[in-house]
Amino acid sequence: MVIHTCPYCGVDLKSENDAYYCGFCEMFVATEDVQENGQRKQIPFLLNNITISDADENTRQLMQRSTNDLIVMLRLVRQKRTDFYNYLRVLNKAKGDFQEHAELTGKDYEYWTRKAWVLENILRDRTGVFPERITDDYLSGLAVRADKINGKSMRIRTKKQQHI
Repeated sequence: MVIHTCPYCGVDLKSENDAYYCGFCEMFVATEDVQENGQRKQIPFLLNNITISDADENTRQLMQRSTNDLIVMLRLVRQKRTDFYNYLRVLNKAKGDFQEHAELTGKDYEYWTRKAWVLENILRDRTGVFPERITDDYLSGLAVRADKINGKSMRIRTKKQQHI
């Protein structure tokens, strides 16, 4: 038997006029968020769907992104910033005819530095911190933890259900 449950606390929901109400959370739950039998809302952790062009969104748009997306995006932005920093170093050493290119590269470096700060500060607002280093191991660890959490039920066993 399927029991409609709250995606936040796992309590059985009351159906009222094609809407669902959670008495514990004291709120209505959108139909698309209703879960079954105490399951958690599935949050996929996709590493491949974020590109550097996503970082061109304005800050208000970035604030609407998931925390996982922002972490992946921060990694890409930091790499882009490092690339422009390295280009700038080479152009500054070359001097001469490359001054115009150095100025453009300097503007690009500033842009990506500010984007990194935006992403770091959004993450900091949400979690109190932001990752110093974002490695492949760090991202795969997040994906493993997300899968593990997605699989955890929010049902409390009663004495009748417990088998000792």
